[in-house]
Amino acid sequence: MSSARYLLIQLKRIGDFILTAPAVQALRAARPNAEIVLLVPMQVTALAECVPGVDRIIPYRSGRANLETWGSALAGEWEAVLDFTGTDRAALIVQLSRAVHRLGYAKFAGHRLRRMAYTHLSEASVRDLHTVDFHLALVNELLGQLGEHAPDPATHPEPGPSLITAHSLRDDMRSRLADLGVHRDARYAIIHPGTAREEKFWLDDRWAEVAAHLHDRHGLHVLLTGSGDGLEKSHLERLKTALRTPVVDLTGSCSLMEMAALIAGSQMIVGVDSMAMHLAALQLRPQVALFGPTNPFHWRARHERSVVLTPAGELPQKVFKPKAKGGEMAAIPTRAVLQAVDALIS
Repeated sequence: MSSARYLLIQLKRIGDFILTAPAVQALRAARPNAEIVLLVPMQVTALAECVPGVDRIIPYRSGRANLETWGSALAGEWEAVLDFTGTDRAALIVQLSRAVHRLGYAKFAGHRLRRMAYTHLSEASVRDLHTVDFHLALVNELLGQLGEHAPDPATHPEPGPSLITAHSLRDDMRSRLADLGVHRDARYAIIHPGTAREEKFWLDDRWAEVAAHLHDRHGLHVLLTGSGDGLEKSHLERLKTALRTPVVDLTGSCSLMEMAALIAGSQMIVGVDSMAMHLAALQLRPQVALFGPTNPFHWRARHERSVVLTPAGELPQKVFKPKAKGGEMAAIPTRAVLQAVDALIS
C-alpha cells in the first residue's frame, strides 16, 4: 500500500475552493491509498471536511500567526504539494514543505524568487479552461511527473454529490424550516439573488415575478437566501419590498454549511453567478444561473440539470467561448428565467 502524503493548498475565496473539489476527488481516484491533506481558509473547513477523499484539514486563519500551519508544512514529509492559490504566501508554504514534487501554475509563478518554490509548473491556461478543468490540470501535471497517465481534463467526469447530502445538518435545517411553516416533506425552491458585485444584481421586480411563479404555478415554498452584508444588504431589502408572494426569509441567517444543506434538499435554486450556485453544482442540484458581466465559460455548472442565461445569444445558452464579452444583467428577460424554471421542473 502507498504511504504517500499530499498537501493541497487553496487559500482563495469560497467559490474557488468549491471548484477545487473535483481535483481533490480526481487525486483520490488516482491515489486511493494516499493521505490527502487540504490547507484552506478557516471559514471553509467544515465544508472541506465533506469533500470525499479528504483525510485531514489544516485551517488557515487570516491575520494570525498560523503556527500550526507552518509546522504542518515543515513536518509533513510530503511526496507532493499542489498550490492552487498562486500567491507569495502559498509559494512560501510550498517551498518550506520540502516536498519531492512542488507544483504550481506558470501563470501565477511570477518573478524568479516565487518560481524557485516549485519543481514543476503547469502551463494550463486560466483563460482557456473552465475553472474546474484548470484545477484538474494541476493534478494531471502531478500524475504526469509520477509517470502515470494524465487524462484530458475536458473528458474528466463531473463530480458526484458531496457528503453534504448525507450530513446531519440537512435534518437540522428541515426542522428549522418546519418551525418557519415549511413542512418537513414540503418541496421548496431557493432564490439567491445576492453577490458581492453590484453589476451582477438582477432587477427586483423580476425576482418578484420569479418568486410568484415558483409559488403560484408550481406550488413550491420559496426560500430567499443571501449574506445580507455590504451592497447585498440594501439590494435584498429593496427586493423584499417588491415581493408579492410569501417567502421564507433566510437572508443573513445561514452559515456556509447550512446553506449547503438547504441546497441539498431543494427542488432547484435560481440565482446569479455566486458561491451558492457553485455549491449547487457540487451537489448536482437543478439550477437556473444568470450571468451578466462574468463569463459562464469559466464558472458555470456543467451537469444536465443546469440552465445558463446570459444577456447575449440564444436563451438558454448552449455554446460557451473563453473570450465572450459580458453584458448588462437587465438584458436577461424574465420570460427566459420562467421558461427555464418550467423546463427543469417538468
